[in-house]
Amino acid sequence: MKKLKHNTSLLLVPFVAFLIRLIHKTIRWDKRIDYELYKGKIIALLHGNALGVAMLGIDRGIYALVSRFRDGDIAEKFLLSLGYRVIRGSTEEGKPQKGGSAGFLKLLRVLKEGQTVAITVDGPKGPYGKVKPGIILLAQKSGIPIIPVYVSFDWCIKLNTWDKFTIPLPFSKAKVRIGHPIWVLPEDTTDSKKEELEEALFSLSSGRPLERCLEPR
Repeated sequence: MKKLKHNTSLLLVPFVAFLIRLIHKTIRWDKRIDYELYKGKIIALLHGNALGVAMLGIDRGIYALVSRFRDGDIAEKFLLSLGYRVIRGSTEEGKPQKGGSAGFLKLLRVLKEGQTVAITVDGPKGPYGKVKPGIILLAQKSGIPIIPVYVSFDWCIKLNTWDKFTIPLPFSKAKVRIGHPIWVLPEDTTDSKKEELEEALFSLSSGRPLERCLEPR
């Protein structure tokens, strides 16, 4: 039964991606989005905000990290349908059973090539808003900054899930909030930078007008 459900979901992915493209065309973005703000950097997003942020990068060839587990097959096909490129694995270097070593090295390589990478900091299973250490280590070893991004919608569906997954509805108004770059130096501790990123994403998602909030032009 699980296999049948999985295969059915895979078949539906192109249709769902088509719908998302249609919805994207109807969204009223509050300001012009300058891709240069996060091009060639590490985009940090919350799992529940993944669909909103994904709309920003349609057909830009951004690399997205997707789990090696079977559920990742659906996410991979969906993202490819939206013009993303996909790396299967994990940011957890020391966990080869999750594809950690291979995934981490691939992320490092594409970042050094000047590509943009998007990572859900609290995925795939939470807790909500709690940053995993992998993205911090990736920024530290690559020398590339982390850019926190959050997209809110005035008309959307929020699922009753651990990540409060948000589905934007047609003709909704979107507000994009992009945080200032977070650099991770060799002497920085993982815990301190995790807290900094968590605070930045919380500020963006709550709409708090803090100094670390950068509005698109």
